[in-house]
Amino acid sequence: MLSLNSLVILSLIAAVGYLGAKWLFKKNTEIEDRRRGAAKLAASLTAYGLVRIPAFLIDYSVGDISGMAEKMKRLAEMFLEGEVAVITELDGVYERVLSEKLRTEAGRALVASKLADAKQAGDVSAVQNAPVASV
Repeated sequence: MLSLNSLVILSLIAAVGYLGAKWLFKKNTEIEDRRRGAAKLAASLTAYGLVRIPAFLIDYSVGDISGMAEKMKRLAEMFLEGEVAVITELDGVYERVLSEKLRTEAGRALVASKLADAKQAGDVSAVQNAPVASV
């Protein structure tokens, strides 16, 4: 038969085990929420035309930490090698954002305003080959 001391010790072990499991599940939920957030951010950045940053966010979201680290290393090397790769990446973003702006009347007005500002500032190189907005 179990003594009172044994019952108290077993009860304490059970309570500590329960609280420990509850804490671990809470931490796991927090990690999963961060991973879901990373996947949503990757989708948003991809929608804007970015390619490389969303790639390591996707790796993080599925738990591929070594893949994420490798992609982050390549991204850092890209930034350190010079501006050509960075500008190429950002050109895609620029094209996507410009296309979205040209879809609405307010966006076309904004683009026309910026072109007019550039023309008034004397920077005609910015408007020589600019497309004409059509409604």
